[in-house]
Amino acid sequence: MTHIPPAKSRCAHRKYGLSCADYDRLHEHAGGACQICGRHELDTRYGLVVDHDAKVGNWAVRGLLCNDCNSALPCGSAPGWALDYLQNPWWRRELAARGITNHEAVEEPPIGTRILADGRLGFKRTKKGWEHTAAYFALPRSWQDLNRRFGPHNIRVVG
Repeated sequence: MTHIPPAKSRCAHRKYGLSCADYDRLHEHAGGACQICGRHELDTRYGLVVDHDAKVGNWAVRGLLCNDCNSALPCGSAPGWALDYLQNPWWRRELAARGITNHEAVEEPPIGTRILADGRLGFKRTKKGWEHTAAYFALPRSWQDLNRRFGPHNIRVVG
């Protein structure tokens, strides 16, 4: 059964590079409950939130947590009560299922290269950096920024 998030948060998972199908798989894996404390989403004030590893990138989704557990996770070392959860993040399992074992950024392509990020956003490498191919969004971005935002598994060289 497909999970339908509340209207106020519909598709909020897109900011983490998750499609609705990805989110549904993540929700199914979590069993509709916080992956640390086990509280069901209906027993929480805000439902479940997408937790990601900010050190790796926005795309590195670890799982679904209640707001209390998500807020209690420190940014530094892993606390003992969350160690099992943090050592086996969802994104690592997803990449392994796709046959991707290395999540590190690959070598930056040469100037003039065009890429597609997240299957739909075009960027071109210029002397100034990476620019979006749409004129209204032509801010230069670094290769590291692109990898942190989309993940190396969602970047494809197209020309």
